Amino acid sequence: MRLRQIAIASNNLEESELIFKKELNINVAFRDPGVEKFGLNNIVCPVGGEFLEVVSPFKEGTTAGRYLEKKGGPAGYMTIFQCNDALERRSYLMEKGIRLVYETNDPDFINSQFHPKDIPGALLEIDSVPNNECLEKFSDWPPAGKNWKEVINENYVLGIAGVTIATEDPFSLGDLWSDVLDAKKVLEEDSVFVELENSVIDFVPKKKGYSDLVGIKLLATKERIHMGNKINMLGLDIEFIE
Repeated sequence: MRLRQIAIASNNLEESELIFKKELNINVAFRDPGVEKFGLNNIVCPVGGEFLEVVSPFKEGTTAGRYLEKKGGPAGYMTIFQCNDALERRSYLMEKGIRLVYETNDPDFINSQFHPKDIPGALLEIDSVPNNECLEKFSDWPPAGKNWKEVINENYVLGIAGVTIATEDPFSLGDLWSDVLDAKKVLEEDSVFVELENSVIDFVPKKKGYSDLVGIKLLATKERIHMGNKINMLGLDIEFIE
């Protein structure tokens, strides 16, 4: 299981793109017309072989729009995972009573989004790309379009190393995500880590104004780390690590 993409919700797509360029020096690879049916525009930017996405509502009544109102500004929104058999994961989770809210079953892309009431912390999606090994760094990724490898810029950032989710009960939610992702769980004093092949999900206690998807760890170059190894960007705590 690989953490392949993280989506951030923002009301200002153009400003978000400028922030990505300034802080991460990454380029837009794709603007997906397929998300317009959800009342959204987006940008998808490669970070090495992983991706950061921004979704921005352009009409009233969207799920992302309601989330932005709840958060009072831009915030972490989705964690998107890739495995080699998303249909198997979908079947397993649905048998456990976890509801499916959206699915795609195309020849080149299998997509499953699950109900956030059943898997709290961040909207969770598990995908697979037939005939592609999910752990290969630059394996195909249809949500980023066809030409994303041509715009990769690794001057500052090289990949996604993890996320932080703040919740009322880190141990229970860590148990759930460990099962959902078929991944190892590691316990510490007041937090839980779920270890994937390429990243770690850290579950920590929430506090006022600090809940759900609150942080991202990015593999970074010495140049970016020397500029500062921690920033706040679009409502998220960003940490740059080697």
